[in-house]
Amino acid sequence: MSLGYRAVGWNRQKLRYDAVLVGGVVLFLAAFIGIGAIVRPEATVETLWIRGLGTCALFLLHVVLSIGPLARIDQRFLPLLYNRRHLGVATFLVGAAHAGFSLFQFHALGGVDPLVSVLTANPRYGSLGQFPFEVLGLGALGVLFLMAATSHDFWLHNLTAPVWKALHMLVYPAYALLVAHVATGVLQAETDPGLAVLLGLGVLWVVVLHVVAAFGERPLDRERSPDAEDPFVDVCAVDEIPESRARVVTLAGERVAVFRYDGKVSAVSSVCQHQNGPLGEGRVIDGCITCPWHGYQYLPETGASPPPFTERVPTFRVRIEDRRVLVDPRPNPPGTRIEPARIEAAGAHVTTDEFYVGYAPTAPRRLAQRTRRVAIGLLALASVIPVVLAVRQSRFEDGSFEYGTVRGFEGILEARPYPHLLVARPGTPGTGASSWSSWPLVAFGKRGAGEIAAGLDGRPVRLEGELIYRGGRTMFEIVGPGIEPMPPPSGAALLALPRPERQDLGEWTLVGEIVDAKCWLGVMKPGRSKPHRACAARCIAGGIPPLFVVREADGREEAFLLVSSAGGPVHAEVAPLVAEPIEITGRIVRDGDRYALRADPRTYRRVD
Repeated sequence: MSLGYRAVGWNRQKLRYDAVLVGGVVLFLAAFIGIGAIVRPEATVETLWIRGLGTCALFLLHVVLSIGPLARIDQRFLPLLYNRRHLGVATFLVGAAHAGFSLFQFHALGGVDPLVSVLTANPRYGSLGQFPFEVLGLGALGVLFLMAATSHDFWLHNLTAPVWKALHMLVYPAYALLVAHVATGVLQAETDPGLAVLLGLGVLWVVVLHVVAAFGERPLDRERSPDAEDPFVDVCAVDEIPESRARVVTLAGERVAVFRYDGKVSAVSSVCQHQNGPLGEGRVIDGCITCPWHGYQYLPETGASPPPFTERVPTFRVRIEDRRVLVDPRPNPPGTRIEPARIEAAGAHVTTDEFYVGYAPTAPRRLAQRTRRVAIGLLALASVIPVVLAVRQSRFEDGSFEYGTVRGFEGILEARPYPHLLVARPGTPGTGASSWSSWPLVAFGKRGAGEIAAGLDGRPVRLEGELIYRGGRTMFEIVGPGIEPMPPPSGAALLALPRPERQDLGEWTLVGEIVDAKCWLGVMKPGRSKPHRACAARCIAGGIPPLFVVREADGREEAFLLVSSAGGPVHAEVAPLVAEPIEITGRIVRDGDRYALRADPRTYRRVD
């Protein structure tokens, strides 16, 4: 309790708690990213960070939701409850870092504002399998932000405890949104069922804990009714109340805490005015009822906090007959002084259990030992769970992106159907012939090279950039000043080389997935499936060539450049169809080492 507000009222206990919390987060991320880099060396560091932060935030939320029912089941978990808000704020910060990385990776550097992209990249709200899982995560993050922003007692005081409590109960919808976010997102791209089992076990753990805690509370809610002639209710024997402790009973629909202290008995509402904490589980310390959650105090005779504090709870009239405690179920206004009932001299039932007060400089010895064991257990989980998750990830694609390695190349630029560079390479030895490699050209971010290549169709050029390649296919991201025409002598030699002949391989009907060539070849891991849907849609709409990837029965993949029936580019019209099973009937045309699938996008068909 305090008269003023500070950002964080750190004491020795809070510093230790936060040190363990930060250490656990660092341990979790280090284990996930480190082990992930070892067992999945083909993964990009951005992907490992995104997944590591996301799984860490979900793990922290499971811990947050476990503390409350654990403290109801066993009061020795109360030290964790006292500092739970720090854990909740940390959960939001880790989740926000995950969202920030994801927003930049999948939605930034395109032609649409990233936040707008999250809401519009996937419009399939009517499909369970293709539901936009990013929106679910964004909704959960919004709730966690609201809770973190109002976690300080300033908001608790000004919103009032009931409103503040109702607001923070939104953590349960946030948890449901996050579980749905994972289930409809990354789990649809992962082939290992063990990951879904782990998520299911986490949900089961949370549900069972709350059910067990709820059943444990049921006896407290048994209504005690008065006799017809006497409004007072017999609640218990005096000797059933431990010294400086309370017996909690339900009267007129409200839990009442009946405290025994210094040869007296008083009754007050069991609901603390701070966060609706259970006053009846508290203890009388220095003459004041002390809440076990956060240490708020009330005088037992008046239900009022000692001056200068202003919190008040209702009081109840009490009398003792034949060493039985009787309570009037009609509450008095909060802060009303009621004379305590006096106990005749008799031995008091003194408890030896340890009581934790969070603002105290030290915790009781046995309770501190128990808390340390719990902390060690949580740290162990924070090291084991990320290892299991990292190991069970599906294998990523083998593509590579030589980011930061700038190379210079010469070739002939062709603008249709998409800008690409024809690079001459030596042909079969002894024949004197030459063959060509066709490298699609793209710009930085989610943009094609159409504007950069304008006016250079068919001309020999020089350009600098970074290579992107996978399985014998190569792409070139242009950096630096752009594309420069080659002078006539060297350019004429390139133009004199024979071009590859175009071959029509006939009509085919294929089932596969539309991806953007840049990410699929090596920039993004994964560069396909539902988690990459929004990014692929933005890349293709931004001018990056679309590919149609067909997976053979033996696991091999074939990729065809998607073009219109007339051989022209397709962009925005195919972007809404990415990351779904699609059937296309069209003609396959071979141009050197490039295979194109010619078909009208209006004839593409989703496969259920």
